[in-house]
Amino acid sequence: MQFGVRLPNSGPLATRENIIQVAAEVERLGFHSIWVHDHILWGSEQHRTHLSAGSAEALSESQKPNFYESITTLSYIAGRTSRVKLGIAVLVLPLRNPVVVAKQLANLDVMSQGRLILGIAPGAPNITKPEFEAVGAPYEERGKVTDEYIQAVRNIWQQNLATFSGRYVSFKEAQMFPKPLQRIPPILIGGGERGISPRALRRVVELGDGWIPAYLTPDEVRDGFTKIKQSSTSALEQQGSNRKEYLIVHEMFTSISDNPEKATSSASKSLGSNFTSVEEGLRRSLVGNSNEIVQKLKSYEEAGVDITELKFIYTDIPSLLEMMELFSKEALPRFA
Repeated sequence: MQFGVRLPNSGPLATRENIIQVAAEVERLGFHSIWVHDHILWGSEQHRTHLSAGSAEALSESQKPNFYESITTLSYIAGRTSRVKLGIAVLVLPLRNPVVVAKQLANLDVMSQGRLILGIAPGAPNITKPEFEAVGAPYEERGKVTDEYIQAVRNIWQQNLATFSGRYVSFKEAQMFPKPLQRIPPILIGGGERGISPRALRRVVELGDGWIPAYLTPDEVRDGFTKIKQSSTSALEQQGSNRKEYLIVHEMFTSISDNPEKATSSASKSLGSNFTSVEEGLRRSLVGNSNEIVQKLKSYEEAGVDITELKFIYTDIPSLLEMMELFSKEALPRFA
């Protein structure tokens, strides 16, 4: 298993300086990847209730709901790093023209020398609806749009003279260069906070290279991955194709300390606001000392997780850097 870290591109500590500092430390400490998430519009209510970086304790009434856009942020960070992979977890694809976004992502992959990992989702119910309305995208049809856009992006990446005809996008003999350095950067399908949904399962098997869920138990990961493999095997047998390998990336809130009680205390308020209870949050997160966290991670590794995206819970940047340092020294070597 390998490990990535969520950058503070949103939340109470989202600033240019913090993003740059954390990205540099992620690479220096030997983590596999850095990750950002994606929205175009983000207001005060989302800022207060949907934490993906920082902590509930770090929130204040005076903060602006800053949300640094995913592709441009990673493009900038690509130039300030050299090794670490660059992940989007996840891009709300229907909000963007697929031809334009195919160009942007291809360029990012080339400029970063093949470091892009792309998570894609149609957009969460309710929270993304204002964004769809603002850009004129069909909210109620976002799943169908996502399917078509993924096909269009793959098409224009793979063909020198790309032609695609769909309900939502069409182009004929379109030439786009440079192509991505990876030819096709890994496309991971988002979906699953209690397991893989039927729609996400179909999308992974038909259109994706992997799955990127969040906050699952090991059993839920295992069940989802088993369904992917079974559905994929059946589909490939019908096509007469060889077995396909899938990349599984799992997002988890993380609080690590030499003192397990301190780790729990530091995480409790944030977990309570993100889950139905603190206890449920603890069950679906990485909280404790290094031995406890490693033991739990081993069960996820056995369930099929290839990369864990660590969403550390922290009240300030020094606290984040301290946890990253501890994780890199005591947990990373156990998975070398």
